[in-house]
This record gives sequence, C-alpha cells and structure tokens, in this order.
Amino acid sequence: MAGCPTECAIDLDRLERLRDRALAGPDTPIGFRALAHARTVTAMPDSPLILRRSHALARTLREFPLSIDEDSLLAGHHLFGERAGRDGWFDFPEFAPHLFNPPGDALRAALEHSDLAESERDEVLQCIGAVHLFAGDHVSPPLPPEVALTHEACVIIGGGSTVNHSVRDYAKVLSVGFEGIARSVDDRLASWDMAAPDQLEARTFLAAASAVAHAAADLGRRYAEVARAAGLDEMAAICERVPAQPARTLREAVQALWLAHTITCCEDHINANSIGRIDQILWPYYEADLAAGRTSEERAIELLMHLHLKLFRDYDVQQAMVGGRTASGEDATNPLSYLVLEATRRLGLVRCLSVRIHQDSPTELLERATDLVAAGGGIPFFFNDEAVVPALVEKGIRLEDARDYAAIGCVEITIPGRANPHAVSHNINLAKCLELALHNGFDPRTGKRIGPETGPLESMNGAEEVYAAYCRQVEHFARCGVFISNAGQHSQTHSFPLTYRSLLTAECVDRGRDITAGGARYNYHSCSAIGIPNVADSLAAIDRVVFAEGRLTLSDLRELLLGDFEGTEAERQHLLHAPKYGNDLPEVDEWAARAASDYCELMASHRTHYGGSFHVHLFSFLWHVDPFGKTTGALPDGRRAGEPLAYSLSPGQGRDAKGVTALIASLARLPHRQAAGSSSAIIELSPRFFEGNGRARFVQLLRAAVEMGVGQMQFNVVSAERLIQAQEDPEHYGNIVVRVSGFSQRFASIHKDLQDHIIARVKHES
Repeated sequence: MAGCPTECAIDLDRLERLRDRALAGPDTPIGFRALAHARTVTAMPDSPLILRRSHALARTLREFPLSIDEDSLLAGHHLFGERAGRDGWFDFPEFAPHLFNPPGDALRAALEHSDLAESERDEVLQCIGAVHLFAGDHVSPPLPPEVALTHEACVIIGGGSTVNHSVRDYAKVLSVGFEGIARSVDDRLASWDMAAPDQLEARTFLAAASAVAHAAADLGRRYAEVARAAGLDEMAAICERVPAQPARTLREAVQALWLAHTITCCEDHINANSIGRIDQILWPYYEADLAAGRTSEERAIELLMHLHLKLFRDYDVQQAMVGGRTASGEDATNPLSYLVLEATRRLGLVRCLSVRIHQDSPTELLERATDLVAAGGGIPFFFNDEAVVPALVEKGIRLEDARDYAAIGCVEITIPGRANPHAVSHNINLAKCLELALHNGFDPRTGKRIGPETGPLESMNGAEEVYAAYCRQVEHFARCGVFISNAGQHSQTHSFPLTYRSLLTAECVDRGRDITAGGARYNYHSCSAIGIPNVADSLAAIDRVVFAEGRLTLSDLRELLLGDFEGTEAERQHLLHAPKYGNDLPEVDEWAARAASDYCELMASHRTHYGGSFHVHLFSFLWHVDPFGKTTGALPDGRRAGEPLAYSLSPGQGRDAKGVTALIASLARLPHRQAAGSSSAIIELSPRFFEGNGRARFVQLLRAAVEMGVGQMQFNVVSAERLIQAQEDPEHYGNIVVRVSGFSQRFASIHKDLQDHIIARVKHES
C-alpha cells in the first residue's frame, strides 16, 4: 500500500490488515436468507408475492447475524451469501427460482455449503416443497420458434429483467433517512382510496414498501448494539442515528451510504449494483465538516479507503464515478472528487472507478486521473459528457436528469434513482448476422436455417448488396431481441418485484407501483450490439479483395469460409491485408459507423413492454469471446471460426497498427451520440507510453477525444511480455490487474482463452 506523509494521521497498519482480508475474499454467513424466506412463506403462504418478498427482506434485515470488524471505521458487511475460496455464491429463493421448480439436487447442494444447521436446512426444504415460492405468480409468454432458434445459434442472448444493474437514490437516504422515507410511504398509504379501482395494486405495493423501509431504519440500530458491546462507542453513536435519520457529518454519510448499499445487495445482487456519483453524494457533508473544523483531508481520505475496502471484490463492478457536470451544466468537480482518486491511489487496490469528462474539465482532474491510469489496473475509465448527455436527451431524458447520469457496473448508463434501465437486456451478435447473410440464412455450424432467406452470396453485385442482406438479418433478429426483452420484463413484473429498489427510485411510491411494474420515471431497455469491428473489416475486405481487386470471387470466398481457411493461407492473407478498422482509414471506419448507426436507428423504432425506448450499448462485455466468438464461423476479415470477436468498439486483436492517435480518429467516426446505453473501447498502452512527457500527452489525448466526440474509453497499461510472464508463472506474477471487458480483475483469475485475447491486443507505445 502506498505511503503518506509523516504528518498523516491515517492508521496504515489497520488498513493493511483490512486490505489483506479483502484480498482473501468475503467470508459472510450464507444460507440465512433462504431460511428467512422459508419462514416468511410459511407464515404468509397465501399473500401476494411482493408481500412475501418484502417481509422476507425485512426479516433478514432484523434477524441476520451481525458482526463488526473492529479494524474498520464502518459497521456492516455485505448481507450476501458468499464465501472465501472463489467457490462461487449461492443464489437462494430470491435469485434462483429454478432451484425450487421443484426443489431438487441443486438446492440441496447449495444448502450443504451453507452455515445452516441440519434442522434449518430441512426447514427450508420442507417449506419450499409445501408452498411454491412463486405460487402461480410467475408468468412467461410462450417462446416463438424463431426466437428459440436465436438462442441455439447464439445470435441473441438475454433475458430482459431488472435484476441488479442499478444506481439507487442514495443521496435521499443521506438527506432524509429511512425514517423519513418510511413516513412518506405511510402517508401515501393513508391517502389510499379504496374506491379507486386503479389503487388496488398500489395498496399491496405500499404495504410491502412500508415493511422494508421500517426494517431498513432499524438496521443501523442493530449495528449500534453490536458496536456498543464491542466498546466502539463512536461507531455505536453513528449507527444509532444513521441510516434511520439524516446524516450530518461525512462519517455519518459514508456509514449510511454503506448500510444502504448492503441492503441493495441483500435484496438483489452484489453484481453491478453501483454507488453512482460518489463525489456529488458525499460533498455536502465533507464541505460542512470542513467549515465546522470537524475533519481534515487526511481523515476524509482514510474514511474513503475504508469504504473502498468494504466494496472490494475480486470481480468488482460496483461502480463509483467522479467529475461531470451539474444539473445546470456547470463543472461538477469538487474537492472530494480528488480525494476519491487519492484514496484509490494510496490503497493500491483496484476499485471500479470512472471519471466523467467534458470540455470544461479541470486539468488537475485529468492529471490526477492520468496518474492512476499510468499505474496500471485499468482505472479510472472515462465517459465523455459531450457524447453521453446528448444521447440521453435524444431519448427523451430531461436535460437536468441527463446531466446527472452515472455508469452501472462496466459501462452501462442510468439516471441514478430515476430510471429502470434494464441494462444488457439482450445482446445481438452482429457478426453472426453477417455470417448468416453470407450463407443465405443458414448457419454453417449446424446446417440449419436460422435467419431469413436473403439470397445466395454468388448473386450479389457489390458490397452494398451484401450489406443490404446483412441488414435484413439484423432486422429479423432485432425483433427477436425485442420479444426477449419485453417477455422478460412482463415475467419479472409478476415474479421478481424489487421493493427496496422501488423505495430509492423516484415516483414509484407516488405512483404506488413497483419499479418492475413501470413505477420509475424512466423505463427503458438497453441492448448490446457486438461484433461491429468484425462486420466493418469483413465488408471492407469484400469490397477491396473481391470487387475492387478481383483476387477472389464470391464463390471462392464462400468456400474459404465454409472450410475455415484450411489449406488456403495465401487467400486468407489477402483478406487479412485489406483495410482494417482502427487505423484512421475512412473506407473501413465508415462501414463501422454505418453498421452502428443503422442498428441504433433500428432499435429506436421499437418500444418496450411499458412503452419505453431501447437504448443501445456499443459494448460486448465477455460475450465477444464466449458464446458469440465461439459460435461464429469464419468471416471475410480473415478471422477463423471460434476465435474471439473484437471487444466492443476496439479493433480486432492486433489490427490497430498505426498508433493510438489513429485509433482515436477511427473511434471518433462512430455514432457515440446515438448510443444512449454507452459505447465502450479498451485502448492498450505500453508502460513506455508514459515515459518522458507521456503523461502530458495522455492528458492532451483525453481532451482531443472529448472534442472529437468519443463516448467512452478504458486504458490497459501493461506489456504483452509481462502478461506472458503472469500466464506462465502465476505464483510470482499473478497479482497483475488488467482491464478485461468493462471491469478490472487479477490476471491470474481470468480464463486462459480471455488471457490470450488480452495478450493479443496491440500495446501502443506512441
């Protein structure tokens, strides 16, 4: 862990112990939530599902076995069933209905790994066997045959649900407290009109919300009792107040924020439920402390380091964000923005952290962020307000709300506490759509017709006709994706309500409607388009090698693809040497821009289950490797069957040969202002890039990318040689952290296929 000046009051030994425990992995009790759900179902078997779930959550908050790490400044741990040892987490009733449909070996195996006594395990099994958790509430529309084919061929994957991927209104918890939130729910419940037919479901929702709000208010008091018993009087006094009442100091605010977040992950999932704009949330309390002389910069940094350690997971997508603009359009950077970056630097432990930048961002913010980037680990990553805000406004988001956007998990965009974004609602493999167009709707991998007939490849005259056939495939599969998203939302409305999330989402209480039933101010779905660089490279290769140079005929090309280039390396080289996206070549970059823009426009023509819009992610997560990469055959860009597709908007592995400036120019040609769900690109830099005046050049690069309209960037600073060492000798080099795919993770814990993919990406030195 990085040191600090000698006058620093931070207890580094304590932080080192906490850091070691964080790296060892979580060690919280598992199984209790299953028991709480089972006992709740037993007590109220005929109640609506939303009441059963909310009372089970309330019971968990009131009865979950609490403990306090006396080294930490913050009480509480993730109320989530997870064990050290990387054996995975166990999803109990609230997460995995398949375990109980009917109860079987999967449930029994999960319970065997729990902390429950044998009698308690039997209680769970008997309860689930007697009263089905979903008791007729689960409604799923029949799956059309053409949609079933999309799963088989891995053209579309997804589920359309609201599970995880959120940023709650944590600022409301800090300013009002859960007692205030509970009062607003109870006041709304008292005004309920029993004669109004549209208020029947509202009463059930409000009763559920009241139960959760009151239990949330009690959680801090429970920790206060534990802290007092341990002799931690200051912590006890803080927990006695928050999160039940409004926070007054920075420490109270951070404590309230942390406990509110643990409830989020208890109800929903630890994966991709994020903090949001942490500098905006906490700044009023730090400012008040400074004015009153209650704290110092060092004390605030120490507190943020403790919060970072509470949040840390090896696979960490609990996103936090600094910078950006205020609702009125001014620069939002404040002193706490810098402290968040400094706390991250000193801790020396990668946290999921991003920076919003724009034309007026202070140079100091960019320089501090650059220092972190140069240290490696892939953080922070950058979002361009000049692209993201207009994209959101175009989708009907109010300007003041759009300026308050935050990233979820990897790069997905939401409006904190005001939106149900259905992040990665479904994902489309555009490279597979091109493959199907080249084979008239047939999938060469299975020999089955998967897509519509778009004509034999040999009959096409020019790359434009190939692109037209590709577009018809995309249109067909986009409709399948819309069905998947809407069916998933319809099903979740009846099977997986999220009362706590609704409490911290604007307008749900006023409307008396759960967030999964359309209660949020903004209800939209976000879908990922994957394989755009491969589509662009393939169309450019067809245009150049087949139609301009005549080196191959379309019949030749079709046979090459069917044979996966076996024994035809010379012909494959013609395709590989065609223009490639990522090198500032308009002839290929414009294919990428066109494919992205046309898909965004296509999705804009579709509506969601509750009448919302579809926002596009130009983002691939890990699906470019598996399953999409593995199930996509050979392509005209020279890629062999089963190899990874390009990551998000990054060039294919090894194809950006003209330096980082050329890569930025290619990225700038894409329609980032149409991608309201966010675009994404990982840019690989050698550590040598930052030698000499490299850091100043990097700041200039960021400003140029903002000016050119590039939507989002992530940077890996590591050499291929170093990664090969880590792959061959993980015992000595395995703690290297890299940017993987919208998140950072220790290289040694990544699957070898993905390690090879990261090693193959070009490491720019200039």
